[in-house]
Amino acid sequence: AEVNMGYDGTSRFRRGSRWQFAPSFSLGWNVAQEKFWEKMSDVVNTFKFRFSYGELSNQNTSAWYPTYRVMNLSSNAGTWLQDGKKPSTAEVGSLISTVLTWESVRSWNAGLDFGLLDNRLTGSVDVYTRFTKNMVGPAPELPATLGIAVPKTNNCDLKTKGWEISLSWRDRLNNGLGYGITATVSDSKTIIDSYPGNTTGSIWNYLKGHEINEIWGFETVGIAKTDAEMQAHLDKVGGQNALGSKWAAGDIMYKDLDGKAGITKGAETIDDHGDLKIIGNKNPHYFFSIDLNADWKGFDVRCFFQGVMKRDYWGGDNYNGMLFGVRGNSSMWHARAFVEHEDYFRAESIGLSGHEIPANLDAYYPRPIFSESDKNQQTQTRYLQDASYIRLKNLQIGYTLPSAWMQKVGLTKCRLFISGENLWTGTSLSSLFDPETISGGNGGNAYPLSRTWSFGLSLTL
Repeated sequence: AEVNMGYDGTSRFRRGSRWQFAPSFSLGWNVAQEKFWEKMSDVVNTFKFRFSYGELSNQNTSAWYPTYRVMNLSSNAGTWLQDGKKPSTAEVGSLISTVLTWESVRSWNAGLDFGLLDNRLTGSVDVYTRFTKNMVGPAPELPATLGIAVPKTNNCDLKTKGWEISLSWRDRLNNGLGYGITATVSDSKTIIDSYPGNTTGSIWNYLKGHEINEIWGFETVGIAKTDAEMQAHLDKVGGQNALGSKWAAGDIMYKDLDGKAGITKGAETIDDHGDLKIIGNKNPHYFFSIDLNADWKGFDVRCFFQGVMKRDYWGGDNYNGMLFGVRGNSSMWHARAFVEHEDYFRAESIGLSGHEIPANLDAYYPRPIFSESDKNQQTQTRYLQDASYIRLKNLQIGYTLPSAWMQKVGLTKCRLFISGENLWTGTSLSSLFDPETISGGNGGNAYPLSRTWSFGLSLTL
């Protein structure tokens, strides 16, 4: 048993909101050490139950004094001349919440550790629930006539439920071969428990009872191969004018889900979201890792895999520009096409004789459109990315020279090794992105991970 007590304080909040208790305790019982377990101790060496509860505080702000409104002063920043000089300026800062305070995180965890067969087979199972109270959530909705951004405040409660399983087998054979495998898998789901700020029920804001980071979008019927096919689709659904105009061959056909005339987003609320639906979730699920290792007569090898079994991804505007190669509402000078974007819709071949690009009616991408609209690039099922992956993060092969040799030169140990990082990736994600860095950078592109080989020598005196 263990009990801890914390008392957290910060200068970033106002008096009366600066301090918060953070208690925690844990209990454990290794049943395998009890006398009544002795008959099974040769088979089950460890069998330990665990339970814990803890509270943590999170100030969740990067500002030094987020509860005080400031005046932004700038020297010579005016856009006019006064006596031949630019004047200094002062502008009112953003609105603030004077009662901003700590987020409170409460966690319950129950677990089981076990070891069998002389602890060759070991493992653990954990389940937990975490409550985040007074979370600093999105700003509450107020009329645009306010004329300034609404301040963030403690206005949201979250609940996260998760679990984790780890299994490991280690053994050494009579011929001296030692080997082992360790596998882990975990998952969690975070639900909005309370958020009074979303008074309109907007689907783009926190919704009570919904998982965070839901992706709302249209269901894609396909790309119209002819003008006649597109017109037939428009007649059937009542048009797609809410998303754009001049629909033709090569454009996206969206599915009618609400049964009303016209493909629309409705009021974009939970009660009226038109033909939009939840098509995925940005949160990764089912993290896993596999660690393989072996050694024999001085040789050793280790192979480590990691990945995510389920993850949907759709980014913002910059992401669309990268995914499609062009932004429909931008000029051609903002295009950034890559080789894979060559698979775009073409009703007929184009180019000069001898240098023609053939027609492509079964293309993956719709026809490229500049400076018109992003009608073909709406969030939709056809281009929702599957960002699940498995990656060989590390492969290492080594050889330890016999100790008898090393003693002759005054060394205890000498090991030669070769190591590789990020050597292989299995994923359905577009080759334009990397599954590990897709959440960062610009439009899903951050500084790329390097595939690295290294050689080394480790000496122990």
